[in-house]
Amino acid sequence: MNNFKELRLQDISNGALSNAVNEVEPTLDLTSSALKVLNSFTKKDPLRAHYGTTIVDALKQTNSCCSDFILVVDSEDKLLGITSSADLQSSKIMILAQRLNLHRDEITLHDVMTPLSSLAGVSLQSISYASIGDALQTMEHQGMMFLLVTSAKQEICGLISAREIAKKLHIPVNINPIANGFSEVLQQVDHPH
Repeated sequence: MNNFKELRLQDISNGALSNAVNEVEPTLDLTSSALKVLNSFTKKDPLRAHYGTTIVDALKQTNSCCSDFILVVDSEDKLLGITSSADLQSSKIMILAQRLNLHRDEITLHDVMTPLSSLAGVSLQSISYASIGDALQTMEHQGMMFLLVTSAKQEICGLISAREIAKKLHIPVNINPIANGFSEVLQQVDHPH
């Protein structure tokens, strides 16, 4: 124990206990660091579900895990897409069920997810210098509700959610998905976001 030093002791004879203070998070605004709204997968393992999971089961998972989103994966745990808990409860589900001629309980995550091909990523390094407004501007311009964040190894290490920004900053977010092909144009006409 020769490598350590003894700590200086304090007088505790008054027996006063510290009152627990609810630490108030600093108010976030669009100029705050984008890191403040980053869902880091290295700090908290994200909720994942197989693409064949029904929306009913997926909604139970989001509620029990208090998660606003689900990463949709295949049997090898490869990311296929993302869906939000709000999407699982939206009117789009009934429209989709009618279009696919399925009962609502038969709709799966594969049917409602935003596919990986419709998402984009930015580097963690870029996010570390960006503001929440920068991230939101990027999502609005690209028509994406989620912005994936990649590590230096090009692995997806987190995401930023437009809905989460809206909730935390108490602001409206109006993101219109951009169609990437004719079938997506028809889908947007059938049921706009």
